Parts: sequence; C-alpha cells; structure tokens
Amino acid sequence: MIDNFIFSISIVVPIFLVMFTGYILKKKEIVGNGFVKAANKLIFNIALPIKLFRDVMKTSISDYFDIKFTVFVVMGTILSVVFIWILGLIFIRERSRLGAFIHSSFRGNFLYIGLSIMENITGSIGSKAPLVLAFVIPLYNILAVIVLTVTDTSKGSNISIKKTLSNIVKNPLIISILAGVVASRFELSLPIILTRTMGYFEVVVTPLALITIGATFSLQKSVQNLFQPLLASMLKLIILPATAVFCAHLLGFSNEDILLIYILFGVPTSLVSYIMTAAMNGDEKLSSNIIMTTTLLSVFTMTGFVFIFKTIGIV
Repeated sequence: MIDNFIFSISIVVPIFLVMFTGYILKKKEIVGNGFVKAANKLIFNIALPIKLFRDVMKTSISDYFDIKFTVFVVMGTILSVVFIWILGLIFIRERSRLGAFIHSSFRGNFLYIGLSIMENITGSIGSKAPLVLAFVIPLYNILAVIVLTVTDTSKGSNISIKKTLSNIVKNPLIISILAGVVASRFELSLPIILTRTMGYFEVVVTPLALITIGATFSLQKSVQNLFQPLLASMLKLIILPATAVFCAHLLGFSNEDILLIYILFGVPTSLVSYIMTAAMNGDEKLSSNIIMTTTLLSVFTMTGFVFIFKTIGIV
C-alpha cells in the first residue's frame, strides 16, 4: 500500500513542482508575460507538433486507430457538456456566467498536463493519445463556440464558427498528426541530422509547458467566488473522470485505454478556456478562477486516482 502511494506521488507531484517553479520565477520577476506568450507560441507551433509527429510516426496505424475508443471519447465529451449544461442551468443563476462555467468545466488541459502524466506513468504518450488530439481537441473548439454563442448575453462575439473551423484545419497539432500518419503509413525514414534536431525540440515540450502554466497562476484569483469554481472542480476532477472510467471498464477497454480515458476527463481546466471565453464575451473572471481551482485541487485528485489505479492493477 505504501509503495503504491509513493508511486502515485512520484507520478503527479514532480509535474506540479515544475509548475510551482514557474510560479516562483514569475513572482521573482525572472520571467514575465512576454516570456510566457513567446514560450506558448514556441510550444504550440513548433515543439509540440514535432513531438507529436515523431510519436505518431513511430507507431503503426493499426496499433492506434481504434473506432470504438474514438467513438467513446467523442461521445463522452459531448455527453459531459450536456450534463454540465443541465447542472449549470440549475445552479448558475447569473446567465452571463453560464457559458464560462460550462466551457471551463469540460475543457481539460490534456495537451500539457495530460500528456505529461501519461509519459510519467508509461514512458510515452501512448499509442492512442494522437486519436484524442485528432478528434477531441478540435471537438473542444466546436463545442466551445456553440456553448459560448448560445449563452452569450451580449451582442457580437469575436469568434465565428467559420473562423474556428478554419483554425482547426490550420492547427499545427492536427497537421503534425496527419503528417505522422502519412510517414508511418509509408514507413518513411528521416535523415539523422533532422532526427537529432527534432529530438532537441522534443525534450523542451514538457518542462517549458509546465513552467508557463505555473507562471500564469494567481493564488489570489483562485480563492475568489469559491462556490462555482468548486462545483466545476468537482465535475472536472471527480465526477466526469470517475463516470468515464466506470463506463470504460464496463465496455471492456484495456487498462492503458482506461488510464488514457481518465487522464482525458480528469486533468484540470485548460488555459485555452480562458482565452476563448474572454474573446466571446463570457465571464473571463469565473473561467480564470476555475482554472486556478482545478489546477490546485488536481494535485490531490490525480494522485488519488493514480493510487487507486496502481492498487487495482490498472497501472
């Protein structure tokens, strides 16, 4: 039992220690908003696409293309939005806050924290993580536009569905995954110079991403207006992942699939939810509070889930 607990701590805590380092660096003014903005662009446009391309390229298409798994995560995401929306109508009296509550309760930080957790446990992002990136991440954007448009109490959102779909097509993560599929299908071999160059960018992704998350953290914001952020945290970190894992187990998914499904639904809220909420006239303060609260509490919930998975033999 103690060994399982130590294992769980060793998986989750190092990630948040790196995030805490980013927080300290920002507090000490060693890094600033300019650094965070530039780092996010580097990660999103160069480093992470390279990592995804290499990971997908190394995996046979038949190993990770799973229709059952894909349908499960897509339908699970859609149903989670419907469930959160219903609860929001019950508990959120201020309709101007409803869109931010729904969006921030379903959109997890799978790209940075999720992939980091998966790598810590299995040594890689897993063979089916690219499926999540290819289908669920674009779905997040589509659902976000729908939620924030329908719940918008003001006039004129800054983001259109057409623009969002265009951004999905041009998304460097989607492009890199598709390029990796092509490279895998035709068993392409890259020159050693290019391979080593890509390797340098690959090792940058996780630490730099976690540092930028920590650098954007605000403890003061996380303790303001606690009821709605705590409700969102309970949904995001406990109810949704526990339900998804239970259903995945009933449907006979493998242990690795169940772990990935948990990570998809159980990671804290993504920073992108704040960006889109603010751009589409949602309550950005509520979105920010939910991000901070889920990030803080996820240290405990993710450690607990990993401990349970280790104890029952899923990991």
